[in-house]
Amino acid sequence: MIANVNVKYLGRDEYKLKWSNAKETSIYLLPQPDKVVSEFLLTTSENSIEIKVTKYARPYFLLRDEDNEIIWATRVVPLEGTNNFRDLGGYLGADGKRIRWGKLFRSDHLHRLTENDKRVLDLIGLKTVVDYRSPAEYLAQPNQNWQALQQTFHLVPDAQRAVLAAKAGSTHEKVRQLVQREVDQNVRLDNSGKTMINQSRDFVRLDENKRIYRKLLDVLLEQENVPLDQHCRGGKDRTGYGVAIILYLLGVDMDTIISDYMLTKTLRKKRNQHRMAQYAHETDDQNVLAYLYSMLDTRSEYLEASFAEMINLSGSIDAYFKNELKVTHEEVTALRKIYLE
Repeated sequence: MIANVNVKYLGRDEYKLKWSNAKETSIYLLPQPDKVVSEFLLTTSENSIEIKVTKYARPYFLLRDEDNEIIWATRVVPLEGTNNFRDLGGYLGADGKRIRWGKLFRSDHLHRLTENDKRVLDLIGLKTVVDYRSPAEYLAQPNQNWQALQQTFHLVPDAQRAVLAAKAGSTHEKVRQLVQREVDQNVRLDNSGKTMINQSRDFVRLDENKRIYRKLLDVLLEQENVPLDQHCRGGKDRTGYGVAIILYLLGVDMDTIISDYMLTKTLRKKRNQHRMAQYAHETDDQNVLAYLYSMLDTRSEYLEASFAEMINLSGSIDAYFKNELKVTHEEVTALRKIYLE
């Protein structure tokens, strides 16, 4: 039985496939994850191969033995102008069914897409974008367009507890405000992450945010909007919460939901190191630098605070979806029909 499949992009059109299986495995190449067209590559008794694929910019792989078959691709779509663009396919959901590949994506903003990136998004057929950024954010760094794109939904959560991200347009000004303590007097400048934890709770408890994320579900329930990408600026908090509630409704277990959220930490490590170097150039105030790092960092307790707040408000996560977001059993069934294999 084929299991534990992983596909990693090595660069220069080369991919490494790993899996566990005691039997011979046949591997096929797919241009799309629907298996309508496939190309036989090889049969092997090994559990790892490296292969060069130049035919498709976004290849999917079908692994098959005499007992089962499974489709897999790179979790991270290797675009040139983003660092956090991911396919949510392959996660195990309700009734042992996996999320369909090539339907649900998450990312950072799409302002720096290259022409090659646009070709990849056209091959994916990405037609809908949910942009969580404020008007000031998306007007300053507007997303690129590509041929397959049909609509963008601007769903703007109330995320004002991220005081630093909202107030100033330059690194110098952001740091100056913190050094001179011009931020909210209730903000404690340390590495505790309390500001981000409170923001994570706000996603759950503020009426405006309930409306915004309910609208997200409405968009997802319209099958003509698929494939869909949701993003904010870095793809961490506003996007992280939106993705988490989708995964939960699709029946993905909490460990996997947290693991998906934490992948942002790995993908944005170099970017965050660069930002912290910029901040350190502006100040040597360690409390300010610690606070700034807590804002950039991805921590499991941030997302866990959202789910804990659901329980605090409604007694359980399921009750929160039913009573606060007005999600019906029929809608959950519909979501799973669209997005699960």
